[in-house]
Amino acid sequence: MEYVFDFMRLLSGDRAGATRRGGSGRRPAPGVLLQLRLVFYGVLLGLMVPVIRQIDWAALVPPGLKVEWPSGFGIAWPAGHLRVPGGWSKAAGAAAADASSSANAAAAAASTTTGALATAAGVASAASTAAAAASALSGGKAVSARFTICGHAKRIDCMVDGDTFWMAGTKIRIADIDTPETHPPRCASEARAGKAATLEMQALLNAGPFTLVPIKRDVDRYGRKLRIVERDGKSLGEALVRTGLARRYGGGKRAPWCRTGWF
Repeated sequence: MEYVFDFMRLLSGDRAGATRRGGSGRRPAPGVLLQLRLVFYGVLLGLMVPVIRQIDWAALVPPGLKVEWPSGFGIAWPAGHLRVPGGWSKAAGAAAADASSSANAAAAAASTTTGALATAAGVASAASTAAAAASALSGGKAVSARFTICGHAKRIDCMVDGDTFWMAGTKIRIADIDTPETHPPRCASEARAGKAATLEMQALLNAGPFTLVPIKRDVDRYGRKLRIVERDGKSLGEALVRTGLARRYGGGKRAPWCRTGWF
């Protein structure tokens, strides 16, 4: 309190009394003039508070400087960050950090579980597809798929040309027909007929379930599975022969397609 009375004496103009020490320790009561001054300063401060509240202090802060208040006290600027935590903000910050850590752990666990389930589902699907393809290649069960035209991507279910296609990652050669070549064609007419035969066989395969009937030879010299493709006991290759886009083939040397009057 001694320093408070010194401050009040300074306000009243009694500089000598503010520096005196010793004696009985009793201090004279503040005068009327001092009390009026304190009242005046109090009123002045009360009038200034609304004005102070309306000032946009953010505009006065230099660019890049951030002051955090009242949650503790902190100053951030481009060179670094200074923070003095205090009061409830410290506990709240710790609680928020714990909550964030728990949420991140839960999200990581959920992601791991989802990834494991997706991987297991993918493995199960691949195993099921492989089993179905093996059954179809043995001629024991009808199979269906949606065939596209083969490109540069991995070949799963797609058409190479009119008599060769991929199914479930296995390359199959239709054993009872021969169609014009497309990789590469020997002439322009063969290229046109080869493209038409490819699209026609694609449509036939996509029309519904079919059966792959084995023949005496399982594979040819290129490693392709040799199968006759049937639907309801009828050869799809024979259907292509009737359109003029294929010819019957039973093995051996194949006649060329690029000759006058063939197409």
